[in-house]
Amino acid sequence: MSAITLRRASEADLLRIASMNRELIQDEGHRNPMTLVQLEDRAREFLCKGDWYIDLLETDGKVAGFATWREEDDITELSGKRIYLRQFYIARDVRGGGMGRRAFEALMSQRFPPDSRILLEVLHSNPGGQEFWAKMDFTPYSQLVERRSPATKSKS
Repeated sequence: MSAITLRRASEADLLRIASMNRELIQDEGHRNPMTLVQLEDRAREFLCKGDWYIDLLETDGKVAGFATWREEDDITELSGKRIYLRQFYIARDVRGGGMGRRAFEALMSQRFPPDSRILLEVLHSNPGGQEFWAKMDFTPYSQLVERRSPATKSKS
């Protein structure tokens, strides 16, 4: 098994990140309609904000995925901080064989402070993601539910 290397993303990586983000959206069944250009612009915003990080996950000198994350304030933690992992993606052609586990473990050991609480969201439409994160010892904490109000106002 090849080692996972983490590399901070740069402007030169944005199109590749946007392409992987598009695949992530498709794989998880998200309804996000953003175009590749819009996804690239959003990744650029993450890079410019300063409080977000995008790490490329590499193996054998090739990009195998990416992670977008930041440290956030959390009054429930003794440290006053937690990690919010917004995006975690392993390329389709390198999935299996423990690549996701190794990449996540590298992210935890090399980027996240020790004993950090890590939060992430997994869509209901993504049972593969739910299964993966359960294997990574994540446990459900809350459930986001939604509905739409009627399209027209009722006459009461």
